[in-house]
Amino acid sequence: MNPGRRRLRRPVLVAAALTVALLGAGCGIPSDDHATLAAAGSVPFDLLGQAPLASTTTMPASPTERATLFLVQGERLAPVQRELPAPVSVESVLQALAAGPSATEIELGLRTALLAPGLMRSGGVSGGIATIDLGQPFTEIAGRDQIVALAQIVSTVTGLPGVGRASFTLEGNPVGILRGDGAVTTESVSRDDYATLAPVPLG
Repeated sequence: MNPGRRRLRRPVLVAAALTVALLGAGCGIPSDDHATLAAAGSVPFDLLGQAPLASTTTMPASPTERATLFLVQGERLAPVQRELPAPVSVESVLQALAAGPSATEIELGLRTALLAPGLMRSGGVSGGIATIDLGQPFTEIAGRDQIVALAQIVSTVTGLPGVGRASFTLEGNPVGILRGDGAVTTESVSRDDYATLAPVPLG
């Protein structure tokens, strides 16, 4: 390489280095080899990356249907209303009936003859007849209370659309039950068979 050219290039490189140094100083950017967090107040709001507020999603309420259950007041049946998950079935009204009266209903003098657990095991409908399978504890309900308990069940399930009568089994086997007049039958029964326990008509 020509010695004269080498001498000329060195001042150019030095001048370029000085220019870069002066530009850096003029911008006021200090030399720093460590990361530094910026204060929140010095960053534009839209760059802070704050998460948007979560919106509250309201789940739609499950549909319900009103069903009429029959409790007891004095020596007669007493209808009460319950809101049950739709569609209402023999199973769901039997479960509600087994739960008994609410605290408010008890204060009003309502009671139930269906006191023990396991009295009603299952229920279904075929040809307009609801079949209710009773549990062994049902046989321990004595005398008049057993008729009242049957009247509660029959009046409640026959209040469902398409159900006109009720038949009973005991732990899956055919069983004779008491009608309102005290007679035993193995046939299906209706509300008319417990007319003596029907609620007193209003008016």
